[in-house]
Order: sequence, then C-alpha cells, then structure tokens
Amino acid sequence: MLIELLDILEHELHYSLSQSGVKIRLPLSSLIISNNDLASCKINFLVFNHRERQPILILRIAQSDDQRAPLRNEYETLGRLVKYPAVVGAIPFPVGLFEFNNYLIAVEGSLPGISLFTLLQRGKHTHPFWVRRDFKLACDFLFELEQVTTDGYTPFPDANMVQSKFDQLSSTYALLNMPKDYEKQLLEIADEHRSLMIMRCGRHGDYWPGNLLLSPKGIGVIDWEGFTYPDNLFHDIFFFTTTYALCYPWSAWKSRSTEKAFFLGFIEENWLSTIIKETLELFFLKVNVPPRAMFLLFNLFMIEMSLPSAITNDPRDPPQYSKWFNIFQTLIQCRSQILAR
Repeated sequence: MLIELLDILEHELHYSLSQSGVKIRLPLSSLIISNNDLASCKINFLVFNHRERQPILILRIAQSDDQRAPLRNEYETLGRLVKYPAVVGAIPFPVGLFEFNNYLIAVEGSLPGISLFTLLQRGKHTHPFWVRRDFKLACDFLFELEQVTTDGYTPFPDANMVQSKFDQLSSTYALLNMPKDYEKQLLEIADEHRSLMIMRCGRHGDYWPGNLLLSPKGIGVIDWEGFTYPDNLFHDIFFFTTTYALCYPWSAWKSRSTEKAFFLGFIEENWLSTIIKETLELFFLKVNVPPRAMFLLFNLFMIEMSLPSAITNDPRDPPQYSKWFNIFQTLIQCRSQILAR
C-alpha cells in the first residue's frame, strides 16, 4: 500500500504539492511513526526526499470509522487556518485528502522541530530561561489563534452552571471528599463575576507539550483532530500548563506520581510554579479575567476533564478522566498558594 501511496504523491498530487511549496526529489522514502494497533486505529508515515534527513510530508491514515471524522475535521480545520498569515507558518499545510482501499488518507506538510515533551524527557529545556521561553512561544501562538478565530463573547459561568457541573461530578463518583464550603466558595465567585463576558474562539483541544514542536524557526503545532469552533478560550492554556507540570522531569533519578507532579506545579511554591502562575495571570489579564474568576474557570476545567465525556472512545485503562479526577482531588484538598481564591 505504501508504494502505491508514494506513487500518488509523485503523480496525482503533483500540482497540490507545488502549490504548497513542496518540491519532490525522487526516489521518496518513508518512516512509520505510529503503530497499527487497537489503541490508535491510525498510522502516520513521514515521507522523505531522496538523501534528505528532514521529512517533507506526513501521511495520516484513518483505518476505522471512529477515526475518519476526526481526521477529516483536522484537514478541514487546517484548510481554514492556513488563510491567516499569523498562524500559517506554525501549522501543517493541508495538501490532499482522499480515499484509498477503504482508508481515508490526509497528506500534510511536515513541520520542523522536536516536541517539547521529547525535550523534557531528554532533560532539555528544563532551566528557567528555557521554560519561560517555551511558555511564551506556547502562549503567543494561542493569542494568535484566538485573534483569528474570535467569535464574540459568552457570559461567565453562573451559579446554576457551577452547580450543574458539581451534580455531574457527584453522579460519576460516589465519594467527592469535598472540603467544607469549597462548593459554596465557587458559587460565590460565580455570583461575583456574573457580569463578566468570556471570549469565544477556536480551541485546539489537545494542546499539550507532545503536540508542540520547537525549532530555531519557532513553534509548530500539530494534531488538530480535536479542534472545535467556537469554544471557550481557557481550555487550551489550562491543558497546556497542567500537562506541562505532569511531563516535567521533577526528579531525573526517579519518577513522580501524577498527583505529586501536579502538586509541585500548582500547589507548592517553587520557581516553576511561579512561572506557571505568572503565565496564567498574564494570559487572562489580556482578556480581562481577574485571578478569582480564573480560579473558578480552572476548577470547571478540572471538573470537565474528570467526567467520562472529557475523552470519547478512550481505550486506556484506567481511563484518563479518572486520572484527572485524582488531580482535581489534589487541587481541592490543598490550599494553593499559586491560584488565588
């Protein structure tokens, strides 16, 4: 199959490739970067020009009906976003989408760089200088994405919405172990900010260090299958800072539990938690969201991620939403010095 796909690239997609600025030098070669297993249900191939070390294209192959819709959503999303110069250099260029042997194939331009997750796993970019730089790149891209996808405003979550989220959480988990007056406090914050309006814009949906590629040219953002529009503006920044804290190599000689890694990034006072705090405050300051309102939004984000609806068709065991519930329990049991109440 791969040989036939490479032949399609060489002949049928020649015009599209030239339009996107991709020049083919034969013979092409490829490298698989994901396994054909039940967990992923899709394969990704990197495509290389003859005697070149950097890939020029990526083939994304959906093998099941469950993967077709997300892949098509990604391709259509990239097709809309490449119209905006502010983000065009940081996202894959959509070259073609076609059916082949009952598979859906998306052809995208390959972005340069190494994922931030990989850099952290290698012990790179862990110094405060690099962390601040990487956080700025991540936030600057989100600001640009918000600007080109802004679609008005929506009211700040009211007390009824907050209560509804807690009810959903209670119906999912038998024991919440909620501190005294915690829910009441969040309801009060919702009431205090009932006149606040929150920007609606596009949401990447999986904005974690593994999907951020860093290179001398800047940042690249991949995996747009979960893009939604219009949506809220705070999911991506909360997801990035939280997953960053979970990915950070806190102790090179031993692993940290998920709850402990979150504690170090959001509860304990240290240089990294300070950077996370400053990043969030600056991000929300630009959209006129004060710290107490941000604290409620962060709790709602944690609740959303703790519900079974957070990640559909999740094949992992235990499912990811239960992991997020444990993180949420860490948040509510410890009085954070990082997120103001």
